[in-house]
Amino acid sequence: MTTTEVEPRVSQVLRADARAAARTLGTVTFVGVLAGWFTAGVLSRLAMFVLIELNPGADGLTSDDGFEMGRFTLSGSLNLLLLVGTLLGVLGAGVYVALRRLAIGPAWFRVLSMSLGAGTVVGSQIIHAGGVDFALLGPLWLAVALFVAVPAVFVALVALVVERLLAREEPLPWSVAVLGLAAWVAAFPLLPLLAALAAGWLTLRTLRGSESGRRLLSSPIGPWGARLVLAVVFALAVVDIARDVRVLT
Repeated sequence: MTTTEVEPRVSQVLRADARAAARTLGTVTFVGVLAGWFTAGVLSRLAMFVLIELNPGADGLTSDDGFEMGRFTLSGSLNLLLLVGTLLGVLGAGVYVALRRLAIGPAWFRVLSMSLGAGTVVGSQIIHAGGVDFALLGPLWLAVALFVAVPAVFVALVALVVERLLAREEPLPWSVAVLGLAAWVAAFPLLPLLAALAAGWLTLRTLRGSESGRRLLSSPIGPWGARLVLAVVFALAVVDIARDVRVLT
């Protein structure tokens, strides 16, 4: 086979692989945005409603985020649903695409480890000893549990739905993937993450194209090193939450 015959074939394979990767990312993002709308627009509202019902004295006070506690307005709900939910959905989808191959064990353990890990890490960024939110909204154990559970539910929903969709013999229509990819444009502050995902995919594909690259990718050092880093991040998040709880109590 001549060089002129090989180059078009390589180009065709590259385009096919790129389309498959884009379809996967679009599908995951589509599910991520829907899960983001549900968790940010519904579950987070329910969590705050429960805490305000248990702490009527905090009703009407300004939270650390600048919102009035207990005031469930249409504009505030739409802001959470469409703005925050979309941003978190796209961000979560991007992170999930990057890390999903690192999950190990049976399906139930993969979902459990990913959701609890993400819930703890994200929760550690929400839970804080300063300000008024967690000082006024009790019982403290319930407030902490709720704000760890909300991001954990998001990841569990994405994992359960996405893995079923990607395992289908017949993929979802391209229109679904296009809607998911369009969400990256709507969430334009996250475009650097999209560029990083594309660069990572291209790097991995280039490595798979050479014998030395395939040997490098087949080594367990890289994946287990990444898992170790994630375990350290999880442990630090647990310590951070424990420290904040200790201060608040």
